[in-house]
Amino acid sequence: MIYLDNAATTGYKPPQVINAVTDALQNLCANPGRSGHKLSVNAMMTAMKTRQAVCNFVNGHSPDKVVFSQNCTTALNLAIIGSITRGCHVISSLSEHNSILRPLFELQKRKLVDVTLLVPDRQNKISPADVQNAIRKNTTMIVFGHISNVTASKQDITSIGKIAKQHNLVFIVDGAQSVGYTKIDMQEQNIDMLAFPAHKGLHGPMGLGCLCFGDKMPKPIVYGGTGTDSHMLTQPTTCPEGYESGTINLPAIAGLFEGIKWHEQNDLVDSQKRQVFAKMIFDGLNTIKGTKVLSTPDFESGIVSFEFDNINSLVASDLLDEKFDVATRAGLHCAPLVHKHLGTDKNGLVRASVSAQNTKQEIFAFLNGVEQIAKTKF
Repeated sequence: MIYLDNAATTGYKPPQVINAVTDALQNLCANPGRSGHKLSVNAMMTAMKTRQAVCNFVNGHSPDKVVFSQNCTTALNLAIIGSITRGCHVISSLSEHNSILRPLFELQKRKLVDVTLLVPDRQNKISPADVQNAIRKNTTMIVFGHISNVTASKQDITSIGKIAKQHNLVFIVDGAQSVGYTKIDMQEQNIDMLAFPAHKGLHGPMGLGCLCFGDKMPKPIVYGGTGTDSHMLTQPTTCPEGYESGTINLPAIAGLFEGIKWHEQNDLVDSQKRQVFAKMIFDGLNTIKGTKVLSTPDFESGIVSFEFDNINSLVASDLLDEKFDVATRAGLHCAPLVHKHLGTDKNGLVRASVSAQNTKQEIFAFLNGVEQIAKTKF
């Protein structure tokens, strides 16, 4: 199969990642920090070294403030729900994924917060000036996705972070499509909380997310056993234990550690290849009659989204799979408001997302499949 759905999860998992997961399942089946025996201690050391690797990778504030979660969505829920105060105002945008929109709209429905959603410009970017102008007396939080999973547009989080710092606002960044694809520096960019998954740009296992934060800490939103302060019936707030109730996903954590190491060794070449392939798709689609590219020429993430004149995106994606053995993603991509903004909320878009492990021959085969579908009368 020609795999062009890497924005959902990268199809390539390095051997080191697979071996680390297997080794953890075979040799580290113990709960980190819950017992005093050697296996439990070794498991805890694996978690600790991964926290340190994550912290170094994004220039976080402390490895203790790297919290593991089920996925990026649960990390964003912790960041958003754990940081709101009743009656506060939150700034976000129409470009966001539902992992931001749904928590915000649920909080607004409960009349706990008021939300302003900024409108992206023609390049699908949010103006820092619009962020500045949206700030109110009761604004406490700014939350944005760094790179759109639909349009590939990259937000100016450095400028937005400066604005947040000037007004002492919590700045939360969804790094689902950017961590591993572009440089992030939490301290330099004034990011208070950064959420991202293991399974995308870092080529790690599925079922693991990270939330990194600094002095502005969220309140825990999941309660249970932490292995610490077990005499207390209230949730501890120590980092990271107070945010990781229950058993953490140690095999995936071990895999993430190796994914970060692999990324650091291969990023330069991988990034160049990924951008070449994404540009090939972008340019190729623009020459095919009956298709229209809706994403921006920001190729770092490898995302290119487009529509057909003659067919719904879901049907087109199915045809690419069935007739040409190409995997893509279609529909609204869990980001309904940006589709409404683009006018694609009825038929959705087909999203092709490349990795460095694709080939030019695969890109040509994909474009040929698109051209054949675009020529067909339905």
